[in-house]
Amino acid sequence: MNPLRWFLPLLLLAVSVVAADVPEGFTPLIAAHDLSGWQNAATAAEHWKVENGELINDGQGADLVTAKSYRNFELRLEWKIPVRGDSGVYLPGGQQVQIWAKDSGSGGFVYNHKYTVSPSVVADKPLGEWNTFVIRLVDGKVTVTLNDKVVMQDVPVEKGFDPPMRGPEEGALRLQKSPHNVMTTFRNIFIREL
Repeated sequence: MNPLRWFLPLLLLAVSVVAADVPEGFTPLIAAHDLSGWQNAATAAEHWKVENGELINDGQGADLVTAKSYRNFELRLEWKIPVRGDSGVYLPGGQQVQIWAKDSGSGGFVYNHKYTVSPSVVADKPLGEWNTFVIRLVDGKVTVTLNDKVVMQDVPVEKGFDPPMRGPEEGALRLQKSPHNVMTTFRNIFIREL
């Protein structure tokens, strides 16, 4: 009996299951085993790693920056943080959608924006559990959904103060390493250009 006769159908099934996990029209930003698609991948790999489909930062090193630039897009990703966790998703132009372990909740513009935009509702799950962001940036306005609740809607991307941040433009996305040097984990990162 040829062992490939059994292995090949299982391999095809596994490939089709992985492909089915990518939402239609979206592109995954996490490669299977490495940091392909991110800037300075070899250097970043000292503190960022891909393991079991998860993108993990050990709390050290620099932020992780996409190799590709984006302007109008929908970004979907899951994240989890521990106690004292703090991270974020930087948009083109430098504004940060906040991820943190604070009572005010994640998903707002707290830093790097002309004015603070607190989340309209606290939608974070308990620390150590997976949270889901959907971030839409369209023509300079941002809407953030956290765990199926809109926490920020149609907020203009505007310059920060010092150092000055640029407003809406095309540019890379950036995942922040924790400024408190604790682990941050991401998974299921998908983007669709609009």
